[in-house]
Amino acid sequence: MAARETRRGSNATGMPHSRCPPASPVAAVTYARRFTKRHVSSRRRMNASTELPPARIRTSRILAFLQLVALAASAPAPALAEERYGALLFQNDLFLGRDGGGYTNGIYLSSLRIASPGDEGIAPGVLVGPVASLLGLSGATLTAASFGQGIVTPKDISRRVPDPTDAPYAGFLIFRSAQVARHDDVADVAAISLGLIGPASGAEQVQRSIHRLTGSTTPQGWDTQVSNRALVGLERARAWRFATTPAAGTAGADAILQAGGALGNLESTVGASLLVRYGTGLSRSFPAAVVNGYSVDPFVVGAGWFVFAGVSADRVLNHTGLADEARLRRERVAGTVGLAHGWARSSLTFSVRTTDPLVSGSKRQMFGSLTYLTRFE
Repeated sequence: MAARETRRGSNATGMPHSRCPPASPVAAVTYARRFTKRHVSSRRRMNASTELPPARIRTSRILAFLQLVALAASAPAPALAEERYGALLFQNDLFLGRDGGGYTNGIYLSSLRIASPGDEGIAPGVLVGPVASLLGLSGATLTAASFGQGIVTPKDISRRVPDPTDAPYAGFLIFRSAQVARHDDVADVAAISLGLIGPASGAEQVQRSIHRLTGSTTPQGWDTQVSNRALVGLERARAWRFATTPAAGTAGADAILQAGGALGNLESTVGASLLVRYGTGLSRSFPAAVVNGYSVDPFVVGAGWFVFAGVSADRVLNHTGLADEARLRRERVAGTVGLAHGWARSSLTFSVRTTDPLVSGSKRQMFGSLTYLTRFE
């Protein structure tokens, strides 16, 4: 019985008995080679049947890579300490008992983010952030996103056809995204503006409503304003701060020199400005003082106060919205004086501005500006 089982199974060498190995050594070697070749071929066929096609291998690797990317993207980013503020700015020449003759009314809402004390930076702004490196900005200390409306009218708004040598009728809506990168007493500023000028701005309706409420003269010449046009603008500037070193808890002074320019189809300018401040909290408020533009006044960050006075000079290269007959004033000089007071979570700023008119022949214009700022978190 055991002999039969041996014949059905394998011999001591592990070779099957379907064919008995030859007795001679040469024949045994030949037999072993044939068996090994058949065994290896069988294993190759088995492995080939279980291997994935090259296309499926590539797909698996791509999916694994995408999973790693998704995990990296979903990982929480390091938190940047920042303070968030909202601001409401209202500008009008009625603050000074005037009406018409250039820039006459503006209202702007702003959302600002400022790096907390001791923190080096915050996340970049919505429009400026993606192109900050191209504009020469390294990081962000303050960002401001502002949306508002501005109104320009001639001095005599009772005329249906305005004086061609006076300011035109013009209204504009502007969204402005600005970013400030501060490094000690030097700050780089960049801003991108998008908007429109023309009847779609709603300036005519706003001015008529305000004049109806205040009992002022109804404007008659809005039919002469320019047609709707899209507006795009880019600003770039650098500011240098020169400050005294006051004793702790006492008032100090500083001077901020700023130079830069703007390029766009609303206006293109190059120029410089000087702002002098006296009070407390000046260093902390340095980035807020250089955001510039009509959308933000200098304001106090945290508790403190300061008075300020400034002057700016611009070379105007072009301006959209002027009547064809109007003569564009190429040199524009402006001045401002004001007071800012800050509490723990809010601040209030009032300033008076005087500036050359848009066109030659018009009188110098003045308007008041009031800004209220409150902290959200």
